[in-house]
Amino acid sequence: MVLLQIAGGIVFALLLWSLLKLTFKALLWGLGFTLLVSAVFPGLLILLGGFVFVLVSLLATFGLLVLISLFRS
Repeated sequence: MVLLQIAGGIVFALLLWSLLKLTFKALLWGLGFTLLVSAVFPGLLILLGGFVFVLVSLLATFGLLVLISLFRS
């Protein structure tokens, strides 16, 4: 039973690590794309900033809802 828990923890850690690598790569690609677009279309950076603000606020709201649902009885 203990070996099964250790194996499950290793699999979970590998999945989490691959998710973090994918997220970091996506962040770098998004940053590079944003820099390229801002060099070609300078006025579009304001629109992208507003979109990122909305996206972050939606993610924060989703996170709060998940936390509230965890503590709901």
